[in-house]
Formats: sequence, C-alpha cells, structure tokens
Amino acid sequence: MLSITLSSILLSVPAVLAVTEVIAKPLPVGCASYPRYNEETGTAGPWTIKVSDSENPAIEGFGDTSAYSVLFNGRPSLRWGSITIPTYNQIAKNPFQCINNTMTAWVPNDLTAAGAPTNYQWTPLVISNYPYDAELMWKIQSSEELKPFEHYVDGVKQDGVFIGGYENSTKWGFRYYPANVGSVRDYYLIRLLGPNSADPVTGAALQANETVGYIKIDG
Repeated sequence: MLSITLSSILLSVPAVLAVTEVIAKPLPVGCASYPRYNEETGTAGPWTIKVSDSENPAIEGFGDTSAYSVLFNGRPSLRWGSITIPTYNQIAKNPFQCINNTMTAWVPNDLTAAGAPTNYQWTPLVISNYPYDAELMWKIQSSEELKPFEHYVDGVKQDGVFIGGYENSTKWGFRYYPANVGSVRDYYLIRLLGPNSADPVTGAALQANETVGYIKIDG
C-alpha cells in the first residue's frame, strides 16, 4: 500500500524539463518590433505574455498576473508592483501594450482604504537595477528597459517575439511564493537571469526551487 501511495504522489509531481538553449537576437528597440503594431498611433498591442519552453511544465503557456508591495501610513498604498505568473491560469490577465516605444501594462497604481487595487492605467514597466533580483516591475526608478528579441535554435528562427534585457538575456527564473498581502493568489515571481544574476553572497546561480524558462508575447 505504501509503495502504491508513494508512486501516486511521485506521478502527481511535474517532471522538470530541460530548457532549450537559444541564440537571442535583439530586435530594434521600439513598438514597431512587437506584434500588432499600428503605424498610425505608433503603438503595439495590447496582448499578454506567456511562459515558453520552461523547465516547469506546471506553468508552461501560463499568462501573467501581478503582485505588489503595500505601504501602511494611515491607510494602505501601493509602493511598487511586480509582474508575476499565476499557479492557476484561468484568471484575468494584465494586458501589455507598447506606447511611445516603452512597454507598459494595465496595472493598479494605488489601493483603496480597504486595500483593494485601484487606479488601473497603462504604466511603464522596467527591470530592476539589481541584476541578482531583476524583477519586471512598475513604480520604481530603473534604467533597465524591457527589450524585444528573436530566438534561433540551430540557426532556425523560432516563432514569436520574446522579452528580455540586460546583456541580451532572455532567460527568466520562476520561483513560487504563497499568497500574501500583495497578492490574493499563490504566484511565481519572475526575474531576468544573466551574467550577474547569481546570489551576491552564496554565488548560487539559482535560488532555492527556482526554475528557468522564457517569456513570449502572446498576441
């Protein structure tokens, strides 16, 4: 009985898959490099993003959601936010759109007195300046922009546009977090991986239980 139960448990745990190694070719920075570009308005989108070619099959093809840091000063306010990946994909997504050659997302910028997200608007996204914690965020100061890329495998161009930044990196880390005051659902926090993304103290390339994959424009 024990062996049958243990086998059932092991079968229910998704296997870790290998990530395909790609050559990432940067596209010209600007809205024209993204799908659904409108020459009249100079904008591209809206669309969502999705996990692509991930080590974790449980989130393969999943879209995005968001989590945020809450500041309490008499009443709650939204200090900053991060784009995340949900553990359950059948939920509303935060759409993306390129405006004025800048990637934006339809995200909350404040909280109500009860702590509910509000004041949704197209808000610029940036990558955190800290290469070892390069989350995709809004309402922070950073010089690191999100950039579009093409992927090539053995010289063959792959379908779609992928996002990344820093030194032409398009590989992202995905780490699970339980629901908290800034997210009503469990989620995977994402961070861009690159030459300097290792833990500055331990030197570890990945954090505990962090898996790797790519992020692709879905639209």
